[in-house]
Amino acid sequence: MHWAEAFFTDDSDEVIATGISPSGAIHIGNMREILTGDILSKAAVRRKKKTRFIYLGDDADPLRKVYPFLPASYSEHVGKPLYRIPAPEGKQSYSEYYLAPFLKTLDIVNVRVEVIRSSDLYKNGTLAEAAKLIFENIGKVEQILQEVSQRKLESNWAPYNPMCSMCGRITTTTVTGISFPYVEYTCKCGNSGKSDVRKDDGKLPWRLEWPAKWFALGVTTEPFGKDHGAAGGSYDTGKRIAEEIFHIKAPKPMMFERILLKGKGVMHSSTGINVSAYDFVSNSPPEALRYILAKNQPSRHINFDPGLGLLSVMDEMEKYRRAYFGLDRVSDENLESILLYSSVTGMIEKPAPVSFRHLVTLIQIYRDPDSIIRLARVDAGGEEIVRREIEIARRWLSSYAPEEIKFKMLPADERVNLPENERQFILALLTSIEGAEWDAENIHNVIHESIKACAIDQEEGFMAIYRLLIGKEKGPRLGYFLYGLGKEFVTRRLRINA
Repeated sequence: MHWAEAFFTDDSDEVIATGISPSGAIHIGNMREILTGDILSKAAVRRKKKTRFIYLGDDADPLRKVYPFLPASYSEHVGKPLYRIPAPEGKQSYSEYYLAPFLKTLDIVNVRVEVIRSSDLYKNGTLAEAAKLIFENIGKVEQILQEVSQRKLESNWAPYNPMCSMCGRITTTTVTGISFPYVEYTCKCGNSGKSDVRKDDGKLPWRLEWPAKWFALGVTTEPFGKDHGAAGGSYDTGKRIAEEIFHIKAPKPMMFERILLKGKGVMHSSTGINVSAYDFVSNSPPEALRYILAKNQPSRHINFDPGLGLLSVMDEMEKYRRAYFGLDRVSDENLESILLYSSVTGMIEKPAPVSFRHLVTLIQIYRDPDSIIRLARVDAGGEEIVRREIEIARRWLSSYAPEEIKFKMLPADERVNLPENERQFILALLTSIEGAEWDAENIHNVIHESIKACAIDQEEGFMAIYRLLIGKEKGPRLGYFLYGLGKEFVTRRLRINA
């Protein structure tokens, strides 16, 4: 059984929540949370459970520091809520500036979710009842926090962070008195005042805000990163707050591992080690990201490679699609579920007439989509799909493809100096290929037969062909590559250099 379907053990209603702070560009690493929630939501719907799926944009969080991608002038905004800070560009707020492309990303990858901004939960008083219960039980709350975290709270700790009415910060205030619904404070800027917890005059600390949202919204399931699930972490704290202060059952936890950027490690917006989620799904097959997460258990960390690794992901997903439609074989009992949860259309798509990997080769040979469609023998029903895939392949080639798979064809009449043994191999290959049936598999076989006949090393033979065609020692898969070039061009190149 697929991991998302195995997660649910009863038929009760579900409120599934996810949350990401829009403190910077939301990257591929962040997408594991929202897509895990989305896959769980779709699995719940398949089980005919009444399901509500929520994304909580944590825009009430403060700006922690001046990140490397921000100008130094943002030092004056450190400590202020993200929704009250101006955007780096344009007239919207800082949080909306980074939320906007994320919401577009969700649309592209088929995530249908109810978007709630944390600032609105404070503005409309949704969290007021939770705050009241916390204030009425401050002693018990302090005890829970200290017991779970195994750390003593600071002497000036308070269950609420007021926002200074003068400087607008929530990180520089100290609570001097609490009388629900008001919190009195002094600020390092010299101001003192009173916040109303029924309004957006401040916020609860994270370890209290998280269970407060569960309470206010009736959350039953929440995926989150393993750092929150560590012993003594925020989930353990939230669980006890939920059960002992709010008297509700804590959401069922779904802990997930990180998505690592291959060769660079953990992704962070603040360090620049990341791949923007919006850029990736706009310039690559968007279903690839869904497939990676649908196929892998959440407990498994993923090395994400938007370059060469993307081609391997597409190869595998295309094989799964062919197997679903009876054109190939895959030994995976979850094949149908994986494809359904990978879909960006809501249905399992038929295999594309041309593989993505092959298209990446063809678009570097032919500029005209009509030539590609004609060469690949695409029927009228598949033309629209191939044209769309051509555009995606071009964007991916420009944005993420490694140099090793990029090439330019050498002129048909250009001679290349080859060692005698390689020239003899090219001559043998020319003789075999001139009378061969022109299809990718047969070309592949002819190349291998010619290598054996000439007693040349396989790698050396392949390199000789690539040097003749593109002036490099590596290139696309040879059978498909030569087939795409056409017999006339290939035989001419070989004859000139034989």
